Amino acid sequence: MHSRIKRIVRALIKKYKTTDVYELAKCLGITLIIKPLGGTCAGSYMYLRRSKIVFLNCILNEYERIIVLAHEIGHAVLHKETNCYFMKSKTLFLTSKIEREANFFAAEFLIKDDILNNYEGYTLNQIACVENISSDLLKLKFDWI
Repeated sequence: MHSRIKRIVRALIKKYKTTDVYELAKCLGITLIIKPLGGTCAGSYMYLRRSKIVFLNCILNEYERIIVLAHEIGHAVLHKETNCYFMKSKTLFLTSKIEREANFFAAEFLIKDDILNNYEGYTLNQIACVENISSDLLKLKFDWI
């Protein structure tokens, strides 16, 4: 699973020449709607009338929006015709196969392969803190779970 998703992410970055989630969504023809979604729903992906739509909860801060958008783009790319909801209260360690795949897509897209080269001797939590990224995403990216 991981090697397939890595190849897909690399191909998207190369094709669209971007590592910005908002730009990637635009390139993929994804309509982005930011609005209140209720307290526990961080975002959702819907495939309606052959259109890809991502909803993001407006209560999310910018960092959370980036992570959730990357996750939802993962659904748009990997599970095109499946409607999916991302619950804010959940961790990144979910049991559903499609949710795990979308999380891995997000980690792969948002974290560079060589990030660890800069942090020899650092703990996972230290790297996450310095880079301002989720330790859960780092764990997914580098199979530390």
